[in-house]
This record gives sequence, C-alpha cells and structure tokens, in this order.
Amino acid sequence: MPVVQPTGSPPHLGNYYVMAWSFLNIFIVIAIVVLIFWYLKKRNNERKELFNKLDTIIMYLQHSKKDND
Repeated sequence: MPVVQPTGSPPHLGNYYVMAWSFLNIFIVIAIVVLIFWYLKKRNNERKELFNKLDTIIMYLQHSKKDND
C-alpha cells in the first residue's frame, strides 16, 4: 500500500496554542529556578546575620569575663 503525501503546506507560524503552551512551560521553569536562587540567597543572608550576632555576643561575653577577672 503506497504512502500518500498530504496536500497543502504547513502554516507559517504554526499553532498559536502549542506555541503559547511551550512559552508558558519555559516561563514556569525559569520562574522556579529564579525563586530557588532567591530563597537560597535570602537564607544565606539570614545565616550571615545570625553568625554576626553570635560573634557580637561572644565578644561581649569575653570582654565581660576579662573585666570580672
């Protein structure tokens, strides 16, 4: 049985629904990656602030211990 070639030509821009869905999927992936980086940066900054506070407390306690001795 021979294969029959379809007549006509494909559309110039393709199906708008398929293109829009593809762009939406790409946008969702990019948004997830950006949110992950934002969350990690925020968490890292909070950790740095916590370490700075702890360092300040340790320095204060060391100075007060020296003053008491």
